Order: sequence, then structure tokens, then C-alpha cells
Amino acid sequence: MKGIIDAHLHCSLKGNHKQEQIKQLEDEMSRYHIQKGVLYLIDENDFTEKNYALDWGNHIIPGIMLDPNDNRADEKLEELKRCHVRLVKLLPYEQKLLYKDYAAVCRYTQKLQEYGMALTICGAYGSEYIYATNGVDLAERILREGFQNPLIIAHGGMVRILDVFSLMQEYQNLYMDLSFTIPFWWGSHVIQDLYFVMAKLNYERIFWGSDYPNHSFEEGLSKFDLFCETYQISNKNKQKILAENFNCFCRNYWEQGK
Repeated sequence: MKGIIDAHLHCSLKGNHKQEQIKQLEDEMSRYHIQKGVLYLIDENDFTEKNYALDWGNHIIPGIMLDPNDNRADEKLEELKRCHVRLVKLLPYEQKLLYKDYAAVCRYTQKLQEYGMALTICGAYGSEYIYATNGVDLAERILREGFQNPLIIAHGGMVRILDVFSLMQEYQNLYMDLSFTIPFWWGSHVIQDLYFVMAKLNYERIFWGSDYPNHSFEEGLSKFDLFCETYQISNKNKQKILAENFNCFCRNYWEQGK
């Protein structure tokens, strides 16, 4: 099997053996031929304990969740830039970034752009704030306000996948990852909609992801294989999603910005 890129990982790092935990994750990735992964640090302690500055080696790209309303935002972004972390994540539901907060979030994302950062927005659908915020809506507002750096909608927008497709038609800097979506929504119309979108986009600007450990590598890959078999997706297009699209993204963004 060719090398796989996992565009959406998590790891809760605690205690005095964090480098050992990273090594364990790398070993688990290797078992499934995952040659590189994007790991999002979303715990409250991740910035204060400087987990972003650990030795991530050559196989893990760290990203981190920050609070858009933090009055130390500039200072923190400067620190991340110094440590070569160039990917920031927003989780609208968990961070309670409601519609009334979108103007402030847009001001924050303009700071991200000034620091040369890429942005990932959780595109999940649900929680008690289901009608008070949504990651796809937030992405649309940020893009409309002029964000031109790469923006990744995580989890494909789920039931808003057709909205994501419409936005990707308008914004060439917009990407999506498929983490969580296929295993969770299997058997629903979301899966058919996802295939429609992928085919319309010629399988480009789309990344495979596991959402590990919420879904195991084994489950994420097996469900993706079943999806490709069900919709008769060619090996060429399958490999685009598993690795080639993200490698192209890296060449155009990470490596170009070094």
C-alpha cells in the first residue's frame, strides 16, 4: 500500500512522557502505512504547557486551537510562528463561537493571515448550539471578509456538505477533510451527497482523515475502502484523497512558506 496522509488526528498530551506518547502515535500510524498526519492540539493545557513546541519529527504536522477573543492573540501567534506552527483550529460548538461573535472571529482570522497562518474550522453538525452557530456558516463569513490563506473545513461539513461544495466552487483556497464523516453518517443521504461532491470536484482539494482516536485508523480506512468500492471510485482518485491532494497542499503552502 502506498503511503497515506491523515489530515485529522488528535492526541491528549499529559504528564512527563509526552515525547514517548508522540512516538507511540507514530508507531500506530506506521502500522497502517500512514506516513504523515496533521495533529490538532485542542486541550486547554496545550498552549500553556507549550506542547506545540515538542519535537514532532518528520511525520506529524501540529496545529492548535486558540481563543479568538484572547487579548494575547498577537503574542501567541508570534510564539507559534517562531516555533514553525502555521495551522490554527476553531471549533465553533466547543468554543461557543456564536453568530453574534462572527465579526470578532473575522478580525482574529485577519491576524492569522498577517502571520501567514492557515485555518481549520470544525465543520461538524450538532450539539445544543446546533442553531446558534455552524462551522460552514462561519467559514463562509471568514472567506467573504477576505481570508485568502488556506482554509480547511474539517469533517466535510457533514449534513452541510452541499454548502461546502458551493463554497469550494467560489474559493480556490478552500479545502475539506473527510474525517469522522464516512463512519458516522454511513447509511444516510450524507454519504451519497459526499460522493456527488467529490466527483464534481474531480476528487481534488479533499483530504482523507481518521479523527483518531475518536475513530481508529482501522475503522477510518476500512469505511473509506467500502465507500470507494460502493461508488466504484478508481484507484487513481482514491490515491488523490489518501495522499496526493495533501502532498500538493504541502508543496503549495508549507514548503513554499519556509
